[in-house]
Amino acid sequence: MNPEYYKVQFLAEMAPDQLPDKFFIITACNPMDQKLPLAENQQRNHALEKRILQAGHLCLPIVGASPDFTHQEASWITNGPKDQILSWAREYNQRAIFRIEMDELSIVPCDHKEEPVALGSFRARLSPPPPSATNLCSKRSE
Repeated sequence: MNPEYYKVQFLAEMAPDQLPDKFFIITACNPMDQKLPLAENQQRNHALEKRILQAGHLCLPIVGASPDFTHQEASWITNGPKDQILSWAREYNQRAIFRIEMDELSIVPCDHKEEPVALGSFRARLSPPPPSATNLCSKRSE
């Protein structure tokens, strides 16, 4: 697992009390940490959004970011079933998804070879996006 995943921060417009008690965060950006062009990442994430919505699940935008916010990936909050979310993540070649349950944030690896890793409070890692932030799947400096 990429050690940067353990340092993740999140940027979202909504307040934590507007979120369900249990949900997942998934992205289709940068499969297996391979940096893709912005247009390709946006297309992949849009396709994932459509799948989440067609399945009838909650689908809210959120950005996963490095602690210094130089790397940001557009992602989705969803309350779909874990097996379905993991299936989509594997389809989009992702290493992991994030699970939030009663404010406890965990990384859930997609390969079933590793156990989920608890990271502590989700709310402690959640911030409103700065005015200059965009919901991208790339480094802001690119």
